[in-house]
Amino acid sequence: MGKKNGGMDTKEFFELMLRRNARNAAALDAGINKACGAELTVVSCDSSGFSKKTHEHGIIEFMDNMVKCHCALEKIVARHGGITLSDKADNLMLIFDEPVKAAACAIEMHRWLKKRNRTVPELKKYNICIGIHHGRLLRFTNDAYGPAVNVAFKLGEDIAGKDELLVTGQVNESIKNKFRTEYTKHVTIGGLTFDVYKVKYR
Repeated sequence: MGKKNGGMDTKEFFELMLRRNARNAAALDAGINKACGAELTVVSCDSSGFSKKTHEHGIIEFMDNMVKCHCALEKIVARHGGITLSDKADNLMLIFDEPVKAAACAIEMHRWLKKRNRTVPELKKYNICIGIHHGRLLRFTNDAYGPAVNVAFKLGEDIAGKDELLVTGQVNESIKNKFRTEYTKHVTIGGLTFDVYKVKYR
C-alpha cells in the first residue's frame, strides 16, 4: 500500500495538470494514481509561538533556532523509519508506513524538545504541535497532496496546542493498545467529521 519513494516530483505533476483535459483525464489520472497513489501515515509538525517570537527576537533568531531543532528532529524521524517529505516555513511533513511508528516518533520528538528546553534560555526554547492521520494521498518525491495530508495539517496547525500530539480516530484504533490516548472532541474537516484523540506522554 505504501509508496515511500514516490513516482514523480511536483514539477512533473504540475506539467501534467497543464496538459490535462476532458479527453485525456481518465488515462492521465490512472497513470498518476498508479505512479503516486499511496496509503500512508502523515505527521504534521507546526512550531508554537512563531509570530510572538519573531516579533520579540526577529525572524533570523527564530529561524536559526528552528533550523537547528529541525535538524535534530529529522534524525529522530529517520531512526523511526519515517521520511521528512517537506520542511516548508516552520512546518515539517513526515510520512510513515503505519501509525504506530509515527506516534512513537512524535512522542520522542516532543520529549527531546522538552529535555532540551530545560537547558536553554527562554528565547531558545522551541515547541511544536503535532497532528497525525492515516489515509490516501498522492506521494511525490518532494511533497504529498490528498485527504490524509489535509487532515493531518488541520490537526497539527489549527487544532493541536503547544506540546500536544493529536490523532484521528482511525489512527487511535491502531495505536491505542501501545500508547495512552484520550478522546478530546470531534471536528469537521472538509465536510467530514473526525474524532480527535490526544496521545498522553511524559
